[in-house]
Amino acid sequence: MNSAMRRLPFRSLRSRLALLLIVATVIPIVLIGYISYRWIYIVQTEKIETEWVEKAERERDELERKLEELARVSQLLDVEGGIGREVVRFISSGDSYERSMLYRDITDSIANVNFSNPNLAAMFFYAPELKEPLLFPNSTGPISFVKEDLPPFYNQKAFTYYGPHPSTTEEKDGQPVFSLLRKLDYGQGRFLYAYIETGIGGLESLFETEPRGDSGRAFPVYHTLAGPDGRVVYSNLAAAQTIVGQPFHQPAGQYQTFRAEGRHGWTVYQLIPRSDYDREMNKWLKQFALFASLSLLAGISLAWLIWRMVYRPIRIINREISRFSYNQTPAETAATGLPEFDRILDNFQSMGRRIAELILDIEDKEKRRGQLEVEKLLVQINPHFLHNTLNTIQWLARIQGQANIAKLVSVFTRVLHYNLGKKTIIVTVREEAEAIRDYIELQNIRYDHSFNVRLDIDGEALDIPIPRFILQPLVENALYHGFDGDEGGAIDVTIAREDRTLLLRVSDNGKGIADDRLADMLEDSGDRKTGLGIGLRYVKQMLAVYYGGEAELTMESAPGEGTRVTIRLPDEMKGGERHGYDPGADRG
Repeated sequence: MNSAMRRLPFRSLRSRLALLLIVATVIPIVLIGYISYRWIYIVQTEKIETEWVEKAERERDELERKLEELARVSQLLDVEGGIGREVVRFISSGDSYERSMLYRDITDSIANVNFSNPNLAAMFFYAPELKEPLLFPNSTGPISFVKEDLPPFYNQKAFTYYGPHPSTTEEKDGQPVFSLLRKLDYGQGRFLYAYIETGIGGLESLFETEPRGDSGRAFPVYHTLAGPDGRVVYSNLAAAQTIVGQPFHQPAGQYQTFRAEGRHGWTVYQLIPRSDYDREMNKWLKQFALFASLSLLAGISLAWLIWRMVYRPIRIINREISRFSYNQTPAETAATGLPEFDRILDNFQSMGRRIAELILDIEDKEKRRGQLEVEKLLVQINPHFLHNTLNTIQWLARIQGQANIAKLVSVFTRVLHYNLGKKTIIVTVREEAEAIRDYIELQNIRYDHSFNVRLDIDGEALDIPIPRFILQPLVENALYHGFDGDEGGAIDVTIAREDRTLLLRVSDNGKGIADDRLADMLEDSGDRKTGLGIGLRYVKQMLAVYYGGEAELTMESAPGEGTRVTIRLPDEMKGGERHGYDPGADRG
């Protein structure tokens, strides 16, 4: 297999890059015309269609606003709480003075409504049973109003919308309007109508009689407005294609149609001649094809330059990586001629240096973390408060002649001062032995009998420095957990110097520990909920912090045969002493 791979004609990176450049040049020429044309044609078509749909929706929204304005103004003319109520009183009143006052008030109200809605055209009340049916028009000019001649748009309950149609007044200069005729029933089978018109301001493009292209639009756009029943109410297309009052059918193939439907079912159509619509798209596609060809030529040229620029730096980088795999010492950075690749090489060498620094930093942080954990185990209460309180108790006991209590407090004060005081956490074997003697004396006073604890200390070991409070937890475990009763137990504490090591051993003849429990204690530092587990965990952490892997702790036990805990450690301290760290300083 390997021999076959070696015989391949394009095995080297240089030959493969050359082959890829040739393929990359030929394939785009064959495919880019089809792929880019289809993709961008679809994207551009969707974009244009979205724009025209939005235009149709804007025209629909504008017409919706005008029709809503008509409905809103008609509320002001209603007979229930509106101007219509005054009109009904005017029609029904036979008092000339009252009619005169009502006429003035109604005219003022109509003027206010007209002023607040400047888009309104004609506005008046229509009472068909009166000799003069047109009441309170907002215009002084002649009004040509025939209800049956209005082209209906759609109905909504008591509202009937009309339009587009010429205004009933001459003030709109022939521009079409939309109107609303609202039937107002005021009892006993009597009714009148409120008639309101609004202009086409904002919808001028919809009502162009001859749409044509201009500076803002490259081709004509025709419009058709259909009611909720689908029948045409307005169109500026040729009469042969759309007839007012007939159902609207979109011309197939002749126009590109966009539509927007109103909330009440009517629809606005925009129709663009297909030839004009496609002409713009074809023009865009020709421009795109030209720029795509130029981009392809530029891409081929740039690909060739990239091959020339990349191949040499790759070789240099590969050489540096190969050297680093067997030699991590800093070396002079090779220059590739390109700043980007030079930065890669610089970062690569910086990474190697940082790896070594991080390893040392992690080791140091782990040691400091262990020291802080040890400090946390030691400092659980405020020693100043305890010492002052115990001294007070001791003096009171002496004054009152309580010698036993004074002795107990004195010994307890020394134990606390040793464990929680401001001494350095590193002490000598002599100090640790004195602390154990104080602790045993304290227990003898507490339980009113003597524990059988024997200390065998080598004189050569008395001045060897060790971490403070390393033996007392083991003696305490033996006292509290090694025996079922208070009498008959013996504990031996041995401290000896052997060659370059220090031997610390605490053994008892108590009830012993089961094998599974002993394995759990050695593996997991004991159960933290018990004193046995806490003391052993503390001792193991102290050994790990100050001696690392050079300290050895073993436990030997069997049910009914007692327990022996042995610690072997170097006679010279490492860890906290080496780094000059004193977590015990100023702890109180």
